[in-house]
Amino acid sequence: MSKKSKDETNSPSKILLEELFASADDRFVDELKKFKSAKYLATFVGKWLADSRPWARDQIVRYLEGDLNLPGHEVVFKRIFKHFEAAADHEMMGVLMVVLDRMVRRSRITTHHYDWSTRSSWSTERLFARPNKSFHDETGRTMEHKYGRQTITYQLPDQINKSTNRLFSHKTRNYLRRAVWRHFRFLSYREPEVFVQEMCKSLARYRDQDFAWGENILDNWSLMHACYFYDQAISFTAAHTNLVEGKSLSGLSPLPYQPEAWKTEQAGKALVQLLIDAQSTLVRVWAIELFQRDHEAALRNIKLEFLIQLLGSPDPNLQEFAAAVFEKHPALPTLTVAEWLNLIDVSTANLLRLICDAMRKHVSEVRLDTSQLIELTCARQDPVAQMGFEILQTRDSKKPLSSDELTRLANCKCASQTGKSTPWAIRRICERGPYEADRVIDFFDSMLRPTRNAAMNWLRDSNSAGYDDAKLWARLIESPFDDVKIALVELLSLRANQPDKESGEMTPVWISVILGVHRGGRTKPKAIHQLTEQVAARPSEADTLLPVLAVALRSIRAPEMRSALVAVIRLANESPEMKSKIEATFPELEFVSGEVAS
Repeated sequence: MSKKSKDETNSPSKILLEELFASADDRFVDELKKFKSAKYLATFVGKWLADSRPWARDQIVRYLEGDLNLPGHEVVFKRIFKHFEAAADHEMMGVLMVVLDRMVRRSRITTHHYDWSTRSSWSTERLFARPNKSFHDETGRTMEHKYGRQTITYQLPDQINKSTNRLFSHKTRNYLRRAVWRHFRFLSYREPEVFVQEMCKSLARYRDQDFAWGENILDNWSLMHACYFYDQAISFTAAHTNLVEGKSLSGLSPLPYQPEAWKTEQAGKALVQLLIDAQSTLVRVWAIELFQRDHEAALRNIKLEFLIQLLGSPDPNLQEFAAAVFEKHPALPTLTVAEWLNLIDVSTANLLRLICDAMRKHVSEVRLDTSQLIELTCARQDPVAQMGFEILQTRDSKKPLSSDELTRLANCKCASQTGKSTPWAIRRICERGPYEADRVIDFFDSMLRPTRNAAMNWLRDSNSAGYDDAKLWARLIESPFDDVKIALVELLSLRANQPDKESGEMTPVWISVILGVHRGGRTKPKAIHQLTEQVAARPSEADTLLPVLAVALRSIRAPEMRSALVAVIRLANESPEMKSKIEATFPELEFVSGEVAS
């Protein structure tokens, strides 16, 4: 039995290819690229082109836009080209236009010159398209040379296909590019509107990678014809686009082929769609410049929803263009409040400032009801909350808000604005009288810490209505938030008269602060001192509070331990009964001559 060669063993499976094609499997193109037999590929591509399924057409686009370093596939590309050229398929010819532009890339070559007559030297730079035709790898190459009766065999270096190679020679590629442009050139004479529409679809396919270097812009020969045909800074040859001496790419102006066809209303709509569909910055900038120059009237008719979509683009050129159009849009003064609020809802974070500035300009305070202003003030986004609060203050100066309406500001979700809105709202609630703790407690119970901090700052003011309100303090003692409890302890330590001091309701707060592990380190000594005062004033609570002191005394933190030790000594000196309770609670302590020894 004869052994199969290595190439035969690793050859792709025709059966698998047929199955993938019949079942519309997306692995089909990857499998097709493994074949190198021009004879088999020529047979199969005919079947492929005859298939009317949309999937088969999509696979052709995928094949063309992939890596075309495929030795032996020249027959596939040529038959695809001839098929769609004969069918006058504008969309596929547009795909081929982009693909063929990508296949020609020049690099900068420096040439050194020397003039013997003047004995001077200089260097010039030019663009050169290096040969990079795909070919099959050849190893073990030899060459025979006959010398008399002898035949000498020489070993030749291996030929390995490079990753940068592509189908066809540059001469063939340039010929195919001219054929594609001829198709669109004739279309522009027969149906100029269709030419513009199809050209926009084709231009949208160019990617930023196609313009990685400045010379790559010139290498896209068909694109330069379509977009800059009449620009005096460039000149065309049958193969390449070149800059005129003394000119630069930065001076290019949008002067497209068939300029009159690009000035129609339909062309303006096509350019607007191109702004969204374009995958390259160069094409977007070209479309923006052409639209601004030739379609100034159409700028006023662009839908606001479309502008919002452009404003959300990651391309700064599009953002700048859309912002300029939006600010001067004639429809802004006619928008209803509901439409403005909808614009705010659909806008991204970086656009809200622009929307809010426009809303301030075009929406008067009387068009917004109080409920809407409160919702805007309570919004999570800073520009919206800031705008809402500013208008709400104006509203309050003309028509004072009720206490119930002001209390709703406790739900403010913007951390940067609640520090302003909370003290303002609490002051207004107190001024609207009579003061009630239930009106302000929501600010202390807010889920947003800046709101709670602002409320506590109000409480620290000795002139505030809640400063001596025992009911409010009792409610705050029940707060689930550690920062409120810590603030209460600190505030109590600064006050000579504590509201409802004898009630004993501060006990849970002291326990919470002293037993806290992660926070309140500076407040714990104050809490220990206040707890000690409570035990001294109410010995009946010693059984509950002394274990808390025990935790503080056994703390590894020196400030807490020292404060607790001082408290124990003081309480032990209060009465023999208290001393006996301390000895039972702190067995590690030993009283020596009236003093405590650890």
